Amino acid sequence: MSVLYDVEEEKKYTFVKKVTCTNCGAEFEDVRIMGSKLRRKEPDRDLRPRFHFLDSLKYGVTSCPYCGFSAMIKNFDKLTSLHQKRLREKVTSQFMQREPFKGKTLDYATAISQYELAFVCAMVMELPTSEQAYLCLQLSWLIRGRLEEADAEPGLLSEDVYKQFKEKEERYYRQAYDGLTKAAMEENFPICGMDQATFDYLLAVMSFHFGDYDLAIRYCGNIVQMKGILVKLKDKALILKDEILEAKKEQEA
Repeated sequence: MSVLYDVEEEKKYTFVKKVTCTNCGAEFEDVRIMGSKLRRKEPDRDLRPRFHFLDSLKYGVTSCPYCGFSAMIKNFDKLTSLHQKRLREKVTSQFMQREPFKGKTLDYATAISQYELAFVCAMVMELPTSEQAYLCLQLSWLIRGRLEEADAEPGLLSEDVYKQFKEKEERYYRQAYDGLTKAAMEENFPICGMDQATFDYLLAVMSFHFGDYDLAIRYCGNIVQMKGILVKLKDKALILKDEILEAKKEQEA
């Protein structure tokens, strides 16, 4: 049992659904969450969602145990013939079938492996840059959750394994940042379900994380000057901008 999430409590917010794979036609069971029952908590600064009693991100991907096709739940049924051809040539042909998952909750290890497979499938299908980047962002968030679990349970991970997870989290975060930055120049809003103000705020937080203070300040400035955006988001951008300016001042001292 996790110190962060009680498995028995988590079961109250999940259900098992029979799914037919749009790639190979096989039937299998997938664990989903009851979104209407979840109680939101304040998200992380970079918009990582948080809920009481479970980490909703663990349940965002559907993964076929027979052919390897994996995708975000909302995209699992959206498979073109070209996508299917690419998947069968580059994923299914090399995929080792696994035992169908049985249970009512997912652990971080299972969820991370499913997201990583979804990312591989997204690259193989040549999905838009934003979709690939958002999968990387969610992977970094999931690994962050795994590390938080380890922080709450001393001894759960060895020092070396913890370090490896930390490096992997940062690597996926960087891939997400690079991809989302590229998507902002190539794609139209909304991107990944976000309007431009929300998207710019996310990029401001990520730019700050990677030490690109001037770019982060520019994103914050864009948000403050936008009309018709939520006051709460504008206030967050102003607070973030002050922190960035302080960090930049210390760096230049």
